[in-house]
Amino acid sequence: MVSGLPVLRAATALRLAVPVRAYATAAFFPYQESRTKFSDRKEYVFSRYERIMGTSQAVIMFEFDRVSVSLMNAIRHQLHKAKMPEEDLALLQKQYGVWDAPTASLDVARIGLLRAVCRKSDAEAVRKFGDYLSGQTMILSVPVLSPKYLGDVLRAIDRPVNAAAREAEATSKPVPSIKPVLALVERERIIDAKGIPALTKLPSLPTLHAQLVGLLSAPGSQIAGILSQAGGGVLAATLDARRRDLEKAQEAPSS
Repeated sequence: MVSGLPVLRAATALRLAVPVRAYATAAFFPYQESRTKFSDRKEYVFSRYERIMGTSQAVIMFEFDRVSVSLMNAIRHQLHKAKMPEEDLALLQKQYGVWDAPTASLDVARIGLLRAVCRKSDAEAVRKFGDYLSGQTMILSVPVLSPKYLGDVLRAIDRPVNAAAREAEATSKPVPSIKPVLALVERERIIDAKGIPALTKLPSLPTLHAQLVGLLSAPGSQIAGILSQAGGGVLAATLDARRRDLEKAQEAPSS
C-alpha cells in the first residue's frame, strides 16, 4: 500500500512553489449570503457598505486596473483637497449635524459583501446596482448630490491617474486605469458612464430650490400687482368706462 503522506507533501510543495494572488473582488460565493457570522473586520466593512448604500445621494462605480498603493494614496490626497460648496455642506450639516467625516470616499469594493448589501436593500435601483458588481471595482460615495463638488471630485481622481499613466507610458510600464461604469443617484435611478458628465453640470439643490420658489411666486406677485393697482384710481376708471359703455348700449335704438 502506498502511503498518502508523500503525496500530501508533494501537493503542499507544489502549492507553495506556485505564486498565487487572490483578489477579494474576484468572485462571489453563494455561502457568503447564507453565512450567519462574520469576522469583526467583515462585520465592520458590511456595516460601512450598508451606511454608504443607505445614505449616499451619489455612488459611482469604477473598474480599475494596475492601481498601485502609491497611486491610491495620491488619489485620496487629491480627494481630501476637494471642498464641498458651503451651501451644499450646510444641507449636509442640517441633516446630520456637525459633519466631521470626509465628504467623499473612494473604496476598493469587496464584491461579495457589497453585493449582499445591495441585494437586501428595499430600493430597486440599489439592488440593480449590485447586479453590475464584478471584477476589480471601486466605489466613490458622496453624501449630498452636489454637481459642482462631484465634478471637482472626478477631476481630483483623474489628475493623479493621468499623471501615472503618462509616466508609465514613458517608461514602458503597465498603464494604470480607473474608468467609471455607472452611477446610482439618490438611490432611485441608475445612470450609465456617458451620463455622468452631464450630472456634474446640473444646478445645485439650493439653486433649484430658489428657481422653484421664483416660478411659484411669480404668478402671486403679478396678482398682487394687479390688486394694488385696482385698489386706487385704476379700478374707478375701469368701472366708470364700463358704466358708460352699458349706458350707450341701452340708448342705442334696437334693430
